[in-house]
Amino acid sequence: MTSLAFPDPGRPLRVLLLGAHCDDIEIGAGGTVAALAASRPDTRFVAVIFTSSPQRADESRACLTALTAPASIDITVHDLPDTRLPAHFDAVKDHLACLSRTQWDLILTHHRFDAHQDHRLLGELAPTAFRNHLVWQFEIPKWDGDLGTSQPNVYVRLSRADVEAKWATLDEHYLSQRGKDWWDQETFSALARLRGMEVRAPYAEAFRVEKAVVDLAPPIGTAPTQNEDSQ
Repeated sequence: MTSLAFPDPGRPLRVLLLGAHCDDIEIGAGGTVAALAASRPDTRFVAVIFTSSPQRADESRACLTALTAPASIDITVHDLPDTRLPAHFDAVKDHLACLSRTQWDLILTHHRFDAHQDHRLLGELAPTAFRNHLVWQFEIPKWDGDLGTSQPNVYVRLSRADVEAKWATLDEHYLSQRGKDWWDQETFSALARLRGMEVRAPYAEAFRVEKAVVDLAPPIGTAPTQNEDSQ
C-alpha cells in the first residue's frame, strides 16, 4: 500500500461534485471535500444535484457551503423526479455533456454498482462523459445493503475530528432527514472506521477509481530539467 499526494497543477483545483439527490455528496464524500477545502482553500468546487425538493435544495446549498469553506462553491440543483432518473436518461446525459467541456482536476460521484437506480445511472454515465478526467466514485450506506459492491481502491484518511465535524454539519443542515432510522452519527462513523481500518488509519472515506493513467517519464519532447542537464 502506497500513499500518494494529490497532484498540484500549479493553479487552483477545479473539483466537480455530482449527486443524484441532496445529501448524497455530503454523505459519500463530505469528509474528503472538507479536507480538500481546508488544505487548498483556493479550490473551485462546482456541485450539481439532479433531483430535489425546495426544502432539501436549500439544505444542500447550506450544507455544501459549510463543508467547502473557506473555498468557494457554485451549486446547481435540478428538479428531475426522485427515483426516476433512468427515465430521464437524455436530460442527465445532456447535463453531463455540458459539464465535460471543463477540464476538471477531480470528479466525485456515485459508483456504477450502487443498488439505487438514480445513483447507478450517474455511476454508469460519469466515466463515459468524463473520459479524460479523474473520477472518484463514492459509496453510500443504505437499506439495500450494497456496500460490498463498491470495491473501493482509493482511500482518503480522516481523523476522528474530521468524521465528527462531517456528521455535525450534516445533522445541522438536513432537518428533513432527522427521525429516519439510519440518520445518526453511528451509521457514518462506523463505515468510516471500517474503511480506515483497511488502510491503517483512524477513519477514511473510500472511493472506486475505474481508470487512471500513471506517467513514469515526461512526455516526449519535454525539455530536461536543470538537474538532468548536469548529469
